[in-house]
Amino acid sequence: MKYLDIYKEKINCKNDEDVFQFILSNLKETIRKLDFFVDWRKVFNNINDIAPKLILLNNLFGKDNVKDEFKNIILNYPEVIEVMPILLAIREKQIKALDINSIDNKFNYIVYNFKRCQKLSNDEVEKVVEFADKSGIFNLFINNKISNLIDYVIGIEVGLDSNARKNRIGRIMEDIVEKFIKEICLKYNYRYIKQAKANNIKRFLGYDIIVDEADRKFDFAIDNGKKLFLVEANYFSGGGSKLKSVSGEFISLFNFIKSKTPEHEFIWITDGLGWRDSHRPLREAFDKIDYVLNICMLENGILEEILK
Repeated sequence: MKYLDIYKEKINCKNDEDVFQFILSNLKETIRKLDFFVDWRKVFNNINDIAPKLILLNNLFGKDNVKDEFKNIILNYPEVIEVMPILLAIREKQIKALDINSIDNKFNYIVYNFKRCQKLSNDEVEKVVEFADKSGIFNLFINNKISNLIDYVIGIEVGLDSNARKNRIGRIMEDIVEKFIKEICLKYNYRYIKQAKANNIKRFLGYDIIVDEADRKFDFAIDNGKKLFLVEANYFSGGGSKLKSVSGEFISLFNFIKSKTPEHEFIWITDGLGWRDSHRPLREAFDKIDYVLNICMLENGILEEILK
């Protein structure tokens, strides 16, 4: 790392080792806000898109012969098949299932297609009915456990949305970092852009930059009027092998930037308790990258001083 006097002034760290221990000792336990857990707008937008089809299938509740009634619905309203995967908490519109031939024990795959169509052939209807039957979807209408599919699918959407939390935590970290960057830029009349690709950095900030990958984009690019700062930000709540690969990636990126455009600076802002279990790769990055910061260091004005 590049030791600066501001580390002593701002966080009472007299050397590199003090700074690294400060980072490890001041990792944020969480950056989740209450709107982190479920993206309700996304959930209800997804429901609104398919509500008419679910309402059609609601007619199956209370019917004596669900299979025949279902067949009539999809014959008259073939667009209904589009919602079949979501009833099983699946996003894909094409589902491949293993079929074992009981005679010769051959392993075959049956492909079920639920993309939008104008009309279904008799064979296609039978295939969709087979899917609903063997997958257990018909049980939804005959066991009296639920009363309508819209409420049921809302529950599914909430569950599926929890899988997106990993991506949301990344966006939250970027939002936190941007708050500091925005305040600094307003204070000193600096400029910055988000999700900065090389062409946008040239277009909006006027700097030429060579990138290691054609689609490389930095979380932030900041122009203080004299120099370009490229910033990456991430948060890790848990440890694992990914942290080692991330550290390696940013070491390589830093080295590439310095070899091609040494006048530009690179700042890595990272946080999360995951680093306590993976402090070795973090230490390696800390030793090789000029600026490795955490949120607490931003709170103490370190980023502001570096940009100055």
